[in-house]
Amino acid sequence: MEFHVFQCKTDKDFFVVTDESHLDALNDPNVSPTPGDELEKVGVFGEMGKERAAFDEDFAKRSIESQGFYRFHSKSLDPLGEVPMGIPG
Repeated sequence: MEFHVFQCKTDKDFFVVTDESHLDALNDPNVSPTPGDELEKVGVFGEMGKERAAFDEDFAKRSIESQGFYRFHSKSLDPLGEVPMGIPG
């Protein structure tokens, strides 16, 4: 499967993944975290197996089959908290 990956323009940590046959599912207003948010295409990526860092491919495939898309917030792009005062920076 080739995954079509999109990123929300407003919430840069929010991603939506689908495949070629389900691209129309992205027209659903409930796909974005807030209705009306635009999605921008990041790219098309082949399967990488268990090594994929951003999302679980098997879970994404099941979600795409059942609802046409898989969406998630990227943990790697979340803002980092401040270093506690007791830990050297």
